[in-house]
Amino acid sequence: MKVYIVTDMEGVAGISQWDPRHQGDTHAGALTRQQFSRLLTEEVNAAARGFFAGGATEVIVNDGHGSGMTMEPELFDARIQVFHGLQRPNYCTGLDETCAALASVGTHAKARTTMGNLHHTMGKDVRDYSFNGISVGETGLQAFLAGYYDVPYVFCAGDEWAVREMQELCPGCVGAAVKFGTSRLSALTAAPEQAREIIEEGARLSMERIGQVEPLKLESPVLFREQHEQPIFDPENQDKQPAGRRIIDCRTMESEAETVKAVLDLKYGFDPDWTPVWKREG
Repeated sequence: MKVYIVTDMEGVAGISQWDPRHQGDTHAGALTRQQFSRLLTEEVNAAARGFFAGGATEVIVNDGHGSGMTMEPELFDARIQVFHGLQRPNYCTGLDETCAALASVGTHAKARTTMGNLHHTMGKDVRDYSFNGISVGETGLQAFLAGYYDVPYVFCAGDEWAVREMQELCPGCVGAAVKFGTSRLSALTAAPEQAREIIEEGARLSMERIGQVEPLKLESPVLFREQHEQPIFDPENQDKQPAGRRIIDCRTMESEAETVKAVLDLKYGFDPDWTPVWKREG
């Protein structure tokens, strides 16, 4: 039974400021990048322990923050495998119909969540993402992609506001809140050791929700809308857009395709015919 985990950094206990690597060499009051990475890795290990205790036979981790090189390899639980690095061939590489469940660790709330600590959606400039009119953050986007493969989203570890967001979107999923955002740059956080205990137990319990939590589904065609805070699109360049992409105004773009996967391939320019090496013949 395979569990797929997507990680992020902003929802990890003990972290309340932006990644110091994105702030220059120094950032007043922040932990070092190495400390950030260690805190995240240990939360992922805690989740893995819980999933294995609950019956998982395989845990695949997507190092999903920034450039995808955030976790500390020397600290990995020996039983996990990790997708990391740049230039990946598709969105959430390795998430497919062979997975029994999707989970997230280090989860933050979507953009414009008033008290969500480090709230954003992909970047600080994004106002909102939506599928067929349903507002989503990064994790909601991933949950809908999992639903395309009939995979349920069953576990959310991170900020309380992210947990509430995902439990509303995916009724029945288990939440493990390890901090409570009090503003974009502050939070009431659990001690790392306690956070890991909360995550491990939540992950174990979430294995019981497989078969109970319904995968997220969307009717076809799927319309993805991205809205930005600043004007970044030029409506006069509509003729340069690929089929299925429309510039609505200087802050808004829409992408439309038959499935969630096709929408993401269109948005990010992935090859829709790419096949994982482990599925190829010969």
